[in-house]
Amino acid sequence: MQASRFSARAAAFCLAALLSCAAFMSCGEAADAGQPSATAAQDGQLSESTETEPVDIYDPGLPEADYGGETFTFHIRGTGEPGFWDVADVWAEDLNGEALNDAIYSRNSFIEEKYNVKIEQSYDGDAGRSSGDYQSKVKKLIQAGEPIDALIGSGYAVGSFAVNGMLDELGQINYIDLTKPWWDRNSVESCSLFDRVFYAAGEITTADNDAVNIIAFVKPIVSDFGLESPYDLVKNGSWTLDKLIELSNAVTSDVDGDGKMTENDRVGWLHFADSCATMWTGLGNFFGIKNAEGMPELSFYNDHSVNSWQRLIDFIATDSTMSMSTELTVYKGQGDYDVIVHMIEGKNTLFTWCHMKNIARLRAVETDFGVIPNPKYDETQTGYFTQNDPYGTGFVCVPISCADTDRAGMIIEAFAAKSAELLTPAYYDLTLQGKYMRDEESLEMLDIIFSTMTYDIGDIMNWGGLMEKMIPAWNKETPDFASLWTKNQAKAETALQKTIDLYSEIG
Repeated sequence: MQASRFSARAAAFCLAALLSCAAFMSCGEAADAGQPSATAAQDGQLSESTETEPVDIYDPGLPEADYGGETFTFHIRGTGEPGFWDVADVWAEDLNGEALNDAIYSRNSFIEEKYNVKIEQSYDGDAGRSSGDYQSKVKKLIQAGEPIDALIGSGYAVGSFAVNGMLDELGQINYIDLTKPWWDRNSVESCSLFDRVFYAAGEITTADNDAVNIIAFVKPIVSDFGLESPYDLVKNGSWTLDKLIELSNAVTSDVDGDGKMTENDRVGWLHFADSCATMWTGLGNFFGIKNAEGMPELSFYNDHSVNSWQRLIDFIATDSTMSMSTELTVYKGQGDYDVIVHMIEGKNTLFTWCHMKNIARLRAVETDFGVIPNPKYDETQTGYFTQNDPYGTGFVCVPISCADTDRAGMIIEAFAAKSAELLTPAYYDLTLQGKYMRDEESLEMLDIIFSTMTYDIGDIMNWGGLMEKMIPAWNKETPDFASLWTKNQAKAETALQKTIDLYSEIG
């Protein structure tokens, strides 16, 4: 069976294709699906040109342009060494036979030839949450009036640029059409404030998909213990926190019999410091939301978020879980990416938290594994919530120091459309499907994961630095969520008000 493109954005292209095909159908074939003209219907046929002219669903409909060989530079997050979260799909030196690399090269070659422009990238440093080399360098460049064509940065970085008035309104730049399917409508709707969009995610980069946080599970442990299929649990809506706890408890064992739980034993769930937001979000909680009137508000503290936190802390305080941040002995000092590989390969954990980007590192692992979304709070929760991590994701934006916003809009839109045509299939169909996923059911899970991806405006804008406060509380297994909120409430509310004020003033 041919797998689908595992995202709501990609599904939009399928819909566009269907609508295009419908336009060519006769009245008798589809009375309600794009009828031809009355004259053609009465004649019982369509004109030759209508029958044969294909519709290019990846055509952005841009005018002709010749930029005289000028350079267009994307200023991107990363060091180029490469680092784990470097934006790695803007530029390629040459064709090398690798699907992603060749898609990048072919896209750029098309843009360069069509618009007579040279595509380049500038790695401006890594990004953190409240601060980082990328944020610091880009802010200095913008403040100095340095002409920057476009940025692709992390959620925390672009949120900081936006709230400090450093970005042009993306939705108002000529030629950029955020209703097109190569833009992630979910990101546009979630991250806009007062109907203003300053940054967006989409097919222009795979960084947003790589930053999705998921769960991988070890298939041999499932079969050895006769456990319920995690795939089936997800599909029938029974994949809940209680089920994660139940299955984790069922497999946990001091395998070597030394009286201590280490990486040489078997745990139910392996997690990391960042897992706190991933799991908490999965249970239906958000740092901030937009209310029915479109106003941003903090949603961090309420009865549901408190109860969710308590249940999660109770779980990680047991021997059925292991923290890669605080509880390692055998692999202490190694990165979480490497620890995940070791633990899955050795069948030392049933479940593990990981980024989608981690899946590439599991390619060489011989132990069979599958991927699933994070669990729901309970079966009454209507759907799954898959966190898009602002730390690792990639948003495109245009700074106020851009010398030619018309040119920026033209190249960005063309770049995004061509990425949808070339980069997206290479990422999903050839890389995730062809190299990393082990079975058809994991492909079905990817569909669920990407279609339930959430962008949390409160986390992206980093109101009150709440994520930075949540991590140490998680690492210390602190159950008192009320104190966490009380200590940071005033700061968070002040930051929210600053956002409201500045968004009202910008432009």
